[in-house]
Order: sequence, then C-alpha cells, then structure tokens
Amino acid sequence: METITIRPAVSREEVEQAYDIWGSVFPEDRTFFQERLDFDADYELDTTWLAFVNGQLAAATQIFPYRMRWGSVQLKVGGIGNVATLPEFRRRGLAQRLLGGQCGYMRTRGYDLSLLMTGINPFYEQLGWRTVTDRQWTADIAALRNPDAASSFRIRRYTESDLEQVSRMYEEQDPETVAPRIRSKAYWKGQTRWKAVRPEHFLVAESDGGVVAYLRYRVTKDRQFHLMDCAYMPGQDQAAVGLLRHAVTVEREAEVLKATLPAGHALQSWLQRHGAGIEDDSYKMWRPFDLAVTLRKMTPELEHRIRQADGLPDGSILLSVEGEEALITIRNGTVDVTPVGESVTYQAAVELTVQEWLVLLLKGDLAGDLQGRAGAEWLRALFPARPYVFWPVDHF
Repeated sequence: METITIRPAVSREEVEQAYDIWGSVFPEDRTFFQERLDFDADYELDTTWLAFVNGQLAAATQIFPYRMRWGSVQLKVGGIGNVATLPEFRRRGLAQRLLGGQCGYMRTRGYDLSLLMTGINPFYEQLGWRTVTDRQWTADIAALRNPDAASSFRIRRYTESDLEQVSRMYEEQDPETVAPRIRSKAYWKGQTRWKAVRPEHFLVAESDGGVVAYLRYRVTKDRQFHLMDCAYMPGQDQAAVGLLRHAVTVEREAEVLKATLPAGHALQSWLQRHGAGIEDDSYKMWRPFDLAVTLRKMTPELEHRIRQADGLPDGSILLSVEGEEALITIRNGTVDVTPVGESVTYQAAVELTVQEWLVLLLKGDLAGDLQGRAGAEWLRALFPARPYVFWPVDHF
C-alpha cells in the first residue's frame, strides 16, 4: 500500500528537489525556476508544496503570493504555477491533492483570490477555478511597421536609474483599473534579475530629459510579438505608440502581435486604426475564497462607489455565491458586510455562480448582465464596469 504525504516544503534542500522536478518536467531548465524564486521578494518557504509517495518526492507546485489593486484597496492573491508530477508517479491524483492543500492554506491565511494560467481549463474547473475571458488584440506586424516615422521621443533601453520614474508611472496610470499587481521596488528589481523580459526588450521613451513611457515585450520562437507591459504619463499617448512602433520595427523576425490591454489604453485605438482584430483569450482562471471576508476588505472602495451614485436608496442585499452568503447593507453612504445567520432581513436576494461573481468583481457590470435582476440598482453602483488587466510580465 502506498503512503502519500502532501505538505509545504520545510527546508531549502526540499526546494532544491522541487527545482529538479520542474527542470525535468518543463522545457525550461532548473535555473529558470530557481532564479524566479530567489529573486522574488515575496517568496516564503511554505508556499512551495510537495507530494511524497512512500517518502519519495513525486510532485511539486508553487504559490506566488502577491497583492492586486481593486480600486483604492488591495486584495491578496495566490498565483499558482509550476504544477508538475514526475512521469512515474502520474495518475495518482497528486496534482489535485496538492492544489486542494494549497487552497486550504490560502483560505486560512486570508487570501481573497487565486489566479493561474493554463490551456487545460477543464482540469482546474474541477478544483474550483473559473475562466475569466480576456480580449486580446492581434495584428499583422507588417501593418504596424513604419521605419521612416518621425518621433519626438528618445527611445532607449531601461536602466536601473529609471526605476523611480517607471514604477511611479505604473502606480499612477488609471487608478480605477482592476487586477494589476502591486509591484514593490524589490519586485521590480527582482524581475530585471530573473529576466522577466530580456534587457533589450525593456524600453523607455524620454522627453525633455524625463521618462514619459515604458514598454516591455518578448518575441517567441513561433515569431509572435507579445506586449508584456506598457504605461505612460498623462497626455503621453504618443510616447507609448512610439515605443511599440520602434519595437516592432526593430524585431524584424516577428510576424504577429499579441496584446492584452485594459480598456482606454492608448495603444488600443492605435492598433484598431492599423487593422488589429480582437480575439478571446481564455488562458486565465481565477478562484475566490471567503466571500464575506473579501467583501469586508473591499468596503472602503464600495463606500467610495456608492457615494458617486446619485440617488441610490438605502437597502440590504443578500448575496449568495454557490453556497457562500454575505449580507451587504447600504445606509447613509456606508457599507456594512456581515455573515448570514439564521434570521436575516433584506430587500433583495441575488444568487450568482462563481463565474458570475468573478466577472462582477474583476470587470464590473461590463455587459449589463445585471439588468432585470433583483438588487440590480445596488449591484451596479457597487460594481460598475471597470478596466481590467493582469499584465503578462507578471506571469508565474
């Protein structure tokens, strides 16, 4: 009879063994995985999870803890990556057990959400993750190139002396955008050390001696140009355009551009004018944890939103998401979130699937899906449509 043990790593030696597994299962070598964790300021030993079969390490997964922006508040997210089982130990359900253990760990430690990127969505759906579809811009790069275009900006490689300007630009660009990662200075520095993008693929645009925009990208072996991250100062839309035009002109081997951008980003209208199309990207999957706990964290932003909604009446909403419930009470410009007891009074009951809750949380009432539902007036005020993005450069 086999003995299977699921637990976090307890020593550096065990993490070294996890590197060996990841390096043997994935195309990248073990150095890639080691640098990713060594240069991650948020890494903690108990975020590396291991599965042992009869005492032998057989599988490993990694939680990448981070915080994301949700209006004026921050939510705690556990990124899931490096899900790997050695071939001789497969078909035992080890990955499912590891992920189940990690979900319990994240719930008890106050995580609000988990995010992973995958092409095998049905597997993760069984474990509670749900796909939140992105709109991805795609374009023939030949239509974007213009080597003779004049530019009033000096375009050059990023250097560490640019960090203060670049990080501030990132933090200040459209504060209403939901889901971008909160990046500390240590995280920025770590990304450059473990080469989230190659140094020559991190560009800045200067004007009057100051950095006014930056862009990061990568080019894959199949000649796809992936825009990984881009921000710019207010009124400097053309700096972002100049950076992208420069990058696609320099990268002569690239044939197709792929870009996921938040609504309202300067590059969207430019790409559209140059014939870019939009396709669905189902690569990202999210999983929520404790409904009431997350809503309580969101209260300052929820109160800010209802104060912007003219004439919103007071009232209570019973929000149910597949077995979890929370009572949201709006009164005199304040929001109170309480768990639901045996007896509760409310004006409207709203039942959502996990998928619907995630879309509402991340994108708001983008498509008017709340129309006709009980409590729609309150929910539209609490969750109006907002730009949404998770920049690919923060991939795990």
